[in-house]
Amino acid sequence: MMEDILNYLTRLARDMVACGATIEHVEIALEKTAEAYHLKGMSMAITHQHVSICFSDRQGKTYMKQMGIPEISIHLEKLKVLNEISSEICSQTPAPQELWGRLRKSRQVRQYKKMTIALCQVLAICSICLILGGGLSDVLGTAIVSFTLFWINQGLARLRTVQMINNVISMFAVTVLAFILVRLRLMSDTQWTLISVSLLMIPGIPLINAFRNLICGNEFNGVMQLLNVFLESASLAAGTFLGVILMGGAKAW
Repeated sequence: MMEDILNYLTRLARDMVACGATIEHVEIALEKTAEAYHLKGMSMAITHQHVSICFSDRQGKTYMKQMGIPEISIHLEKLKVLNEISSEICSQTPAPQELWGRLRKSRQVRQYKKMTIALCQVLAICSICLILGGGLSDVLGTAIVSFTLFWINQGLARLRTVQMINNVISMFAVTVLAFILVRLRLMSDTQWTLISVSLLMIPGIPLINAFRNLICGNEFNGVMQLLNVFLESASLAAGTFLGVILMGGAKAW
């Protein structure tokens, strides 16, 4: 029974962090579950890459488990389902054998078709371009670039490479494509398109979580997340820089 609870707690923490939850929020959810099942001496060590949980039962036997966290991919809808499952379990305290079945419900989150996601991304980036001051030709060119960007990211996701490498490759590709569209006179300027694309790709939620962790006393996690956000943002700039150099350097602007 304790093993079932331990497996549930580690997988809940892993999934919540992977979906974009703050460390503080995950710790509160685990503490409430431990209180509901009368676990003793519970301790946890959670970062954005690793989860370690330890507690004792009423007989004093110690249980401990560690689990790695996959690359964080913001999924707010799944995080909402995980929060609901956690609250439901804390209030109902079902048998430990049922915990894994309850947690599996988070996998049944509605999945949207790739084409729907691509069109929504195109609409978002084009709206940013229009707000920033891009003309009609710029918006149309941005639609082509953003649609291409989506499928590039889909292909890179299958390779399971580091996000920083993906950022360099994707921004390099869309920068080159934007310059080609300008030279074909399908777009008047590249700046609005590249700014719009980069604004959407900057890891905003991880940045907010990093500052929240710093404020709430999780300095180690906050610094690590902040460094990760900085490196990912720098990789976006590096990809754009390489594309500009290839297409003629500063004169190309």
